[in-house]
Amino acid sequence: MSCNPCGEGVCGSQTERHAFGNPPGRETRIHGARSGFALIAALWLLVVISAVGLDMSVRARERRLAAANALEGTRARAAAEAGLEHARAMLEQRLLAASGGGALPPELRLDPWSDLGSLFPDSVVFGDVRYRVTLRDANAALNLNTASEDELRGLLRALRVDYGDADRIAQAVADWRDPDDARRGRGAEREDYIRAGAAVLPRNGPFRELSELLHVRGVTPEIYERVKPYLTLVGTGRVNLNTAPRPVLLALPGLGEEAVAVLERARREGRRIRSVQELSLELSSSARAQLSAALPALLSRATFETEEVEVRVEGWTDSGLVRARGVALAVRTSTTAMMVSQSVE
Repeated sequence: MSCNPCGEGVCGSQTERHAFGNPPGRETRIHGARSGFALIAALWLLVVISAVGLDMSVRARERRLAAANALEGTRARAAAEAGLEHARAMLEQRLLAASGGGALPPELRLDPWSDLGSLFPDSVVFGDVRYRVTLRDANAALNLNTASEDELRGLLRALRVDYGDADRIAQAVADWRDPDDARRGRGAEREDYIRAGAAVLPRNGPFRELSELLHVRGVTPEIYERVKPYLTLVGTGRVNLNTAPRPVLLALPGLGEEAVAVLERARREGRRIRSVQELSLELSSSARAQLSAALPALLSRATFETEEVEVRVEGWTDSGLVRARGVALAVRTSTTAMMVSQSVE
């Protein structure tokens, strides 16, 4: 059929199809839209797969790191435990050498544990595992849990804390650690801390960490840093008159400036005072009278040898990912060193 000017024939049929069927290009547009949707869906699928893969990779890495840290922690703890045992063996070796007439200087024969710094001058290495041992004469510090109010007050005064502040802190410390809620005249109990909005309340029991002292009423960070080196929480609370520093000695009953000066002079001369009687012979009559007046209390608190050693150990591997710390108290008999209250974490 030919196309005539009137629009009949073939041209008319095409026009008719266009009017009642799909317009030109519609099928192409639909196909393109479907292809675009499929592409977007594919991209989203890739994003989801990538996210899942990344999450699995992160989780796997975390598991590997956790396993590696657990292994490192086990080895670090083993190193710390080895350090504690090494310390015990070295301390016992000193006792055996002293009792058996070993090659020790005269002062070490009298007090085998008096020179603790020479036992572990550096860290100890076993392959890729290391530990560092620190020894401290527990009898050279004042025990925060056993010291009397007078001794706490004396320590603070020796460190130039105002008398009023020293008195209030000594009573507040006693209130903090005693089992009751009865407030001392210038102390503080639970209700006082609650009224003050304190975040930490009195334990009504022994201090577990020295840092706990920061929560006691009246103890400022400056006072805490000043007193911290002279305090301990381990041991029986007896004080070694031949090793304790001046502020600790001045905290003890019966020891005034003159008696402490005699003890310090003996150390400089390389001598060891071996009894309260020997100390009294070097004092003036007034200082001797002060010592005698407090003799029963002093004898219950004083020792002239290092009987207890605070042992602290840090263990780690070369990677340094995890460090373990151990602490124990070494107590001596004639030829044996025993570890008590030992822990590693």
